[in-house]
Amino acid sequence: MTTFTLAGDEAGDASLNFEKGASRYFVVALVGTQDADGLRSVLENLRKREHYAKGFEFHFNALTTKKLREKTLSALQAANFKAWALIVDKTIIPEPLRILDGMDFYLYLVTELIDRIPMKVREKGTLILDEVGSANVALVKLKRMLKVRGIQHGFSRVFFRRSRSEDLIQVADLVAGAILRRDTKNDSEAIDYIKDKLVEVFEY
Repeated sequence: MTTFTLAGDEAGDASLNFEKGASRYFVVALVGTQDADGLRSVLENLRKREHYAKGFEFHFNALTTKKLREKTLSALQAANFKAWALIVDKTIIPEPLRILDGMDFYLYLVTELIDRIPMKVREKGTLILDEVGSANVALVKLKRMLKVRGIQHGFSRVFFRRSRSEDLIQVADLVAGAILRRDTKNDSEAIDYIKDKLVEVFEY
């Protein structure tokens, strides 16, 4: 049985302090592939082709030129993966979510998205999430939140990594960033490259 590896990242920020520039929207994205190393190689090959440093991190907000966005997103367009995302308008979230701190808010939305992805994709797979704060603390909180919410995640392995050391998380960042750009700047140029990868974008 070939299982999926899912990797997740976010775009926007978890703050509700809009007067100090907090983003209106927050996006959590999970990308799934049955060939994790193959998907990693897409970014590895792009680094070599464009003569980037070996540890160059692909981050949507760092794609500051149209040319760089085109090269990066064209590479993803040809890659083999699926993506699911959850977008939240923080101005209208329910009151209970407003009292959560940044990590708990992020993890709550991650569990919400996990629950909406078919079990056949999750079952016996691997989940890799962007490290927020302490990886050990985040893992404990994630498992507790899944348990409290009665969500059977189905994964065989769950762990947190820093995005700079995991290309799959960087792919998730690029997907989340493209969605956020569409909704905050009314600019669908980036998301058009990967629209065929998006299984579903849920609104919360």
